[in-house]
Amino acid sequence: MKNLLNTLSGHLLRTKTKSLIAALLAFGPLHSVQSQIIYSTGFEAPAFVAGSPLAGQDGWVAGAGPVPLFLSDNAAIITASRKGGQTVSVEGADLVQQDIINGATGGYYDAIGSYRRSVEYDTGGTQTVRISADVRLDGRATPHSNFFSASIAAIALNTGGGLEGVGELAISSDGHVYGSSGQDLVPEFLTSARIAPGRSHNLAIEVDFAEHTYSFYVDGDWLGTFDFEPFASSGVLRRGSIVTYAAPDTKKDKKADHAATIDNFAIEVVSE
Repeated sequence: MKNLLNTLSGHLLRTKTKSLIAALLAFGPLHSVQSQIIYSTGFEAPAFVAGSPLAGQDGWVAGAGPVPLFLSDNAAIITASRKGGQTVSVEGADLVQQDIINGATGGYYDAIGSYRRSVEYDTGGTQTVRISADVRLDGRATPHSNFFSASIAAIALNTGGGLEGVGELAISSDGHVYGSSGQDLVPEFLTSARIAPGRSHNLAIEVDFAEHTYSFYVDGDWLGTFDFEPFASSGVLRRGSIVTYAAPDTKKDKKADHAATIDNFAIEVVSE
């Protein structure tokens, strides 16, 4: 009887274990459970001064490009939170309209704010790096238009020293989160999911330099894994970025009616 009970117990344990594994795999790849911090911040004092632009503090810079292109250098501000602590806030009214952005994107975007934290981390082509942040959008919902959005993005180096997008994940005022490569002036969305508006959501991109893939997560849920666009990867993560976008104003939709809040930005090496 004892041997029979032991046999049955072992069978039940194996069955439950297989069922658990099957249930976990149904939600996509197992989520990373260990990490090595490359860079992490909650935008708190004394490293960050409330009321001042993010650019110029703790290694953050604003995006730059050919003259006269600049990417709303002073729109991202360190802001004291009502709940205590500090966050980064980007008011749509502070994003600067530029004809060069409108023309380059065929009118899809009219203003962009880009804020970058360089890390120059060499993975040796064997590691997975995770970029994450808590992102919230406030303002009028635009159900049928990607009018205003805020994203995190991962940028890698190719073997020639050029820059390559290896994943961008954005919350949109249309009530969705969208994943794209980050390579294109006008994004080609690879995956999407509906999200609750007016709430903070954790966005994460895991860049696997061994497999040349990147994966998207929102609030811990896997949204898909995609191949790098063809390029010779150096295995170096150049930077993580925060980017805000606004389409041209219309009679109904104004970028001044929208804002983004970002907190708890991190870049980590992860292991499965």
